[in-house]
Amino acid sequence: MPAFRGQVLSSVLFYEDMVKRRSADELDILSHVKRFLEVFTGDRSFRDTMAQDPNKRQGLADARGLRIEVRKLWRPREADSEEPVDRDLSDLPLAILWKDWIKDLRTFRKKIREDGYSPKAPPAYNAWRNRQVERIIREIGPTRADGIVHPVMAFELSAGCTVGCWFCGFGANPFQGYFERTPANVKLWREVLGVASDIFGEAIQTSCCYSATEPFDNPNYLDFLQDYREMVGTLPQTTSAAPLRDLVWTKRLMEMHKVPHCFPSRFSIISKKVLKELHRTFSPRELLLYELLMQHGESSYPKVRAGKALSRKNSAGHKATGLSVADESTTIACVSGFYVNMTQRSIQLVSPCQASELWPFGYRVHLKGSFSNAQEFGDFIERAVSECMPVDIPNDRPVFFGECFKYELKDDGFCLSSKFSIQRVQGSPHIRRLGDMIAMGSYNQSELIEILLDSEADIFELKGTLKDLFEKGLLEFA
Repeated sequence: MPAFRGQVLSSVLFYEDMVKRRSADELDILSHVKRFLEVFTGDRSFRDTMAQDPNKRQGLADARGLRIEVRKLWRPREADSEEPVDRDLSDLPLAILWKDWIKDLRTFRKKIREDGYSPKAPPAYNAWRNRQVERIIREIGPTRADGIVHPVMAFELSAGCTVGCWFCGFGANPFQGYFERTPANVKLWREVLGVASDIFGEAIQTSCCYSATEPFDNPNYLDFLQDYREMVGTLPQTTSAAPLRDLVWTKRLMEMHKVPHCFPSRFSIISKKVLKELHRTFSPRELLLYELLMQHGESSYPKVRAGKALSRKNSAGHKATGLSVADESTTIACVSGFYVNMTQRSIQLVSPCQASELWPFGYRVHLKGSFSNAQEFGDFIERAVSECMPVDIPNDRPVFFGECFKYELKDDGFCLSSKFSIQRVQGSPHIRRLGDMIAMGSYNQSELIEILLDSEADIFELKGTLKDLFEKGLLEFA
């Protein structure tokens, strides 16, 4: 199987440029600001003292080795303050520097989402993916949806997970084994990557090599990552909850990130001890390009209500935010495409959704399959595109509104709403009836149009409304 000869995605080049156009001094300052925020969000005693005792703030930062002037970064908001979100930062130059960095990171994330569309990919996939992007914005709200980049694939190189986090949004099973680095497996891995690249072009670079798994659980994970770089053209993101399990492994990953064309990686912090040890082991500058996800009990962030945490009840008056669960269910899933487990030779077509009893792990499964070779892997993708990605509303399947949306009849049409969005559909009196018929879930598109045409409805209005609902991901099919 030939190695990669294509183009590197614009998102990856943007990420490299956002680092290059900052001076060494600016990067050093940013790294210390980042570490300050990590300690602030991950260490309750540090956070409480910073908030309560102004005289100790700088000394506390100095004791943690943070080379920043706190007064130039952080101005605590008074309890009764009504300061706007976009408050004046002119007296906080370090906050301005950090805000610009975050702005670039958000642009980078947006570019990844855009790079998931490829002129080489099947047009039906691109349209299907766009419907998933539109739908999830309405399901969980634009702010949360902005964090979902909808990569084409997630390849897993082990089965289950040894870490066993109680809050796992994917409800990962106990560890069951890993994809061994045998000659036959290396051949299969490279052939699968080749087929994926042939089908989706450069968009396959948005993929990653983990999901409901811990990368450390495969002793040859980094070797498989090197294969991926050679075949796909980029180094994918890695997220590990065990960065201190084997420092040789972690340092090797960091060395791999020094070669161009890498997506940034992340470490999940599952205890304050891990946070402190990671900070002792690596300098702020060494960790600047690695996001630390505060998942432990002293975190200022609650856990996502999905997977193992979906039905968890918070204790009355519970103040340990890191051990609490968000009030609303959401998702940590991001793939609008395929979950591929190389150990189990399984493949699923999936898309993110709000976690629910029906989809507890925060993603829908549209189709399941298995493969024993690269040909069967490619055949499943073709089947998924053919069966699950119609380019128009199927005429032979009943159509209905998505389960997350509340349907309401209005004087001039109807309304579909979730807690985060409202979609108004207006038009002639026939639009009200169209909404009622879709809400019943008993009619296919042909029947809807035929019945309403008998009532002298405008066919162009009907088809235009149905097409708009379809493209916004608001329609489902039985």
